[in-house]
Amino acid sequence: MQRDVKVFVLSGSSGAPHPEPGFTVEASTLDGLLDALHGELAARGQRVRAVSHTPTGLLAYVEDRP
Repeated sequence: MQRDVKVFVLSGSSGAPHPEPGFTVEASTLDGLLDALHGELAARGQRVRAVSHTPTGLLAYVEDRP
């Protein structure tokens, strides 16, 4: 299965999250999708704060690592 991922970056303690380009993950299970999502975001140098399943894919809130 494939899912589109929408990514929002949390900026500091104040300020609204800003959108970042999304991507697609593919795996045979829902747990596999989450593993693929975490791997892709770690490769981008981002730390996952929250992930939600939506009717149209996945939604991730992340922080950039320094």
